[in-house]
Amino acid sequence: MENPADTPSKMSGRPRVDLEPYKAEIIGLYEKKMKSDDICKHMKRQHDIQISARTLTKRLQLWGVKKKMENNSSNEALHARIKNLFFDVGLTDQEIVTVLHDEGYDVSARTLRRLRHQLGIRLRLDSPTQQQAQVQEILDALTEEMDKGTIEGYGKELLHNHFRSKGYASAPAPPKILAGPNLTWHVNGYSKLANFGFRIHAELDAYSRYVLWIHVGVDAHASVGVLKNHLDTVASKNRQPRTLRSDLESEVPLLADAHFALRRVTEPDVQREQCCAPGRATDTHRIESWWAQLAKSVVTLYHNYFRELHNQGLFSSTVIPEQVALLAIYMPTLRSHIKSYVQTWNMHNIRKQADHPERAPGKPYMNYHHPPKGVENFGLPADVPTLQAMQQNHADYDTEQYLPSDTLHWCEMQLQQLGFDPHKPPARLPGDLQPFRSVYLALRERAWHHERSGAEPKLAVCAFSGQGLRGYFPSGPAR
Repeated sequence: MENPADTPSKMSGRPRVDLEPYKAEIIGLYEKKMKSDDICKHMKRQHDIQISARTLTKRLQLWGVKKKMENNSSNEALHARIKNLFFDVGLTDQEIVTVLHDEGYDVSARTLRRLRHQLGIRLRLDSPTQQQAQVQEILDALTEEMDKGTIEGYGKELLHNHFRSKGYASAPAPPKILAGPNLTWHVNGYSKLANFGFRIHAELDAYSRYVLWIHVGVDAHASVGVLKNHLDTVASKNRQPRTLRSDLESEVPLLADAHFALRRVTEPDVQREQCCAPGRATDTHRIESWWAQLAKSVVTLYHNYFRELHNQGLFSSTVIPEQVALLAIYMPTLRSHIKSYVQTWNMHNIRKQADHPERAPGKPYMNYHHPPKGVENFGLPADVPTLQAMQQNHADYDTEQYLPSDTLHWCEMQLQQLGFDPHKPPARLPGDLQPFRSVYLALRERAWHHERSGAEPKLAVCAFSGQGLRGYFPSGPAR
């Protein structure tokens, strides 16, 4: 019987390429999941045989080789990643496919839609009954989140992404950007709550406006807190920026010294001004805009409330019982609300600005982790031994501490008696601009009585310490 593989092509008139001598090799490559185009390139490179992917596919069919489909329907790791990218990161289908491809998953847009439906993630419900049920579910959740105060001040875009992150599912090519991820990181702080004992610092990637980290702490730990968060971020991403910019004064020298020292390990000739620079107004406009939105969405309510307490003589930054009471009640709440805002910010969509083509439109998460094609990642590898030594210098420094342990324990016992858990506070009443005021006044009164009684423990706030504050180079010019 005539071998169909050797039969001349009736369509083209050209004899078929004899692939029989290479049958085992081709099937072996195919079963190793090598793509058809790559097999064709391999045949050309190794055997000088030119075939098309279409020819290869037909030949495999003649040999009885069936494509082995990956069982995406039962891949739990893939399912978990899809849920994470959809709900936690807030990506579109196209963006999810991009991320999955970068991570080695062979998933098409069509397959992703099928998997979403399988996982119960539907962007649009066709049944009027289902639509009404979803609307009611979101309205109930909206009421709950408003009561908590988490989303007060959020705009339309942030609200959409916030509820996406809570599990509710309901472009032209970007312009060439003359920047990219990890070119510049901005370190800044929010000072309006500093008079009340709260220090807020964050580090953002200038290109993507992705918030790398944010920390709410106290004065005593501000400098080391900024440094530790920066070093931990560099370690987790195995990348450091080329330049640090900041308008801070007291917190920057320690961080700038560390960044300069890290750069000099691999670039001995680098100058300090090449990697550490003050934040000029023209450079920090976008970053200042982000801080303004954070203030509007989360912080302003507390700033106005704390200022009202001060004006009424109910709080003073020099009175220990009042400092202790304020920190014990509001630090956990502020941390929770600000963390939620940052998560929402990183997955919201930044619109294109025609008058600022250098500003990257799109989601901060995508622009930082998966920038558009043609955008360079400027991150530099950090010397691991040096980085680990720096981290070890501050390993015992607890920057999350906001009250001494004995004082915090006393406060928690008092709050428990008052029926208040600062880590799980009750819903705030609509229109309540002075959240948990009665709890604060009650704890303040108890702290005053405890202070006057002379009983143990002696209430205190965190003290400044010299531990871990050693710089790596003098803060002046490079030596």
